[in-house]
Amino acid sequence: MTALFLSELLKLKRQPGVLFWGFLAVPAAALAFRIALEGFFLLRYGDFPQARTDMLVSAAQSLGIAGNPVAQLLYAIGVSSVFHVEYRFSTWRNLVPRAGRLPPLAAKFAVCLLCMAIGLGLTVVGDMMLNAGLGLVGDGGSRAPAQAGGVLVLGAAFGIAFLELATLAAIVATLTLLFRSMIAAVIPVFLAGITCAMAQAYFGAAIAGIPMPAFAADAARAWLFAGAEGAYGVGGVGTLLAWLLAAMAAGCLVFSRQPLNTE
Repeated sequence: MTALFLSELLKLKRQPGVLFWGFLAVPAAALAFRIALEGFFLLRYGDFPQARTDMLVSAAQSLGIAGNPVAQLLYAIGVSSVFHVEYRFSTWRNLVPRAGRLPPLAAKFAVCLLCMAIGLGLTVVGDMMLNAGLGLVGDGGSRAPAQAGGVLVLGAAFGIAFLELATLAAIVATLTLLFRSMIAAVIPVFLAGITCAMAQAYFGAAIAGIPMPAFAADAARAWLFAGAEGAYGVGGVGTLLAWLLAAMAAGCLVFSRQPLNTE
């Protein structure tokens, strides 16, 4: 299993375009957006926006990027590329006889999870470095130092974001295996994300109980940041776990019955 995992890492390393745009572009874009926003305030008002948010809480809030439909589109492209490459070059028939069917899937999924975790970590580091820099060049007293409780908030936010992206990865991987196509896997996920975002903008809390991953992750974040009832957090995490396990089981079932004579 370790050899398969390292092999998948090597494959991804040799595809720098997929590695960057699929897994690293999101934290880079999040940092660039924050810098542009702070720069706009500086040019427009002559000063940085005043804020007393804990640095750790600010970093935790930045992890909400995991629920952004465009960010999920980029992550979906990265995950689908990791699985689709074997169909593209017809290498499943060389890999499966030596390693079996499930170990290669597990290795690919583990690589995707690792890259997404690194992406989330870079998002946190970028936000904290920017806040630290703003505290030095601006009014340092306007930005509150890190508090001990912020560590727990950051850990919980990281767990929610990671679980949301893991669920996304499982769904995208299953669709890629089912249709043997990147487009057929990425586009439906992106459209579903856009639809959920629009529905949430129009209907608000009225649709929060619908068991969709996007609504579940937002419910968990509402419990963490907005003081919503604990049932929101438990229900959100439970819904994400249910989607994750169901998608993983479906993917394994699809691949176990898939003929690979020409793949």
